Amino acid sequence: MLHEKYRLRGITISIDDFYLTRAEQVQLAAQHAANPYLQQRGYPGTHDIRLGCETLANLRAINSTQQAVAIPRYDKSAHGGEGDRMPRTDWPVVQPPLDYVILEGWCVGFTPLREDEIQDKHLIEVNRQLSHYAEWHTFFDAFMQLSAQNIHDTVRWRIEAEQKMRAQGKAGMSDERIRAYIERFLPAYELYLPGLGSNPPVLSPRLMIEIAGDRSVLNAQNF
Repeated sequence: MLHEKYRLRGITISIDDFYLTRAEQVQLAAQHAANPYLQQRGYPGTHDIRLGCETLANLRAINSTQQAVAIPRYDKSAHGGEGDRMPRTDWPVVQPPLDYVILEGWCVGFTPLREDEIQDKHLIEVNRQLSHYAEWHTFFDAFMQLSAQNIHDTVRWRIEAEQKMRAQGKAGMSDERIRAYIERFLPAYELYLPGLGSNPPVLSPRLMIEIAGDRSVLNAQNF
């Protein structure tokens, strides 16, 4: 993508594209059958950390190596909305040069807490898995947080996204299913969001943008 005003060329990638394959997710769910947070994709522990590190490292070095980089892609409509990683032959390929890379995702920047701070026993394993994501933080040069004024708005926004996917003719979850899926993330938001202010992955430069329920910008702060 070329930013015409500043003549910068960059890409945005999502941690969603680093999800485990469907087979790996099924195996993870079976290994933690009593843990509701690991029965579905999304929580720390359901991403391929190694794949993420390899991709980010290749993107960081793309201008010096002059080597194209294949970007993983995840198809959320596969398996009736359960999702699966797309075949490598279907991954888009990025050519050098690049001026910036944006990694986006709901839990980007979350850092583990002491286990005695966690009341929900099922989040203890998630917290342990979260420690591995610090490897991704080593690639960050800046951090931007989009902060919902009301975190429950994220449920409605995600339902709207699923509805758009179904409207395009792709398989997706019903409104009831996607609501239950997204509401399962609220305990993690409540637990880890305070740490983004007190223990961010990058101290400076940082940007925090507060978003209203209609997705308009309420406030922006630089650190």
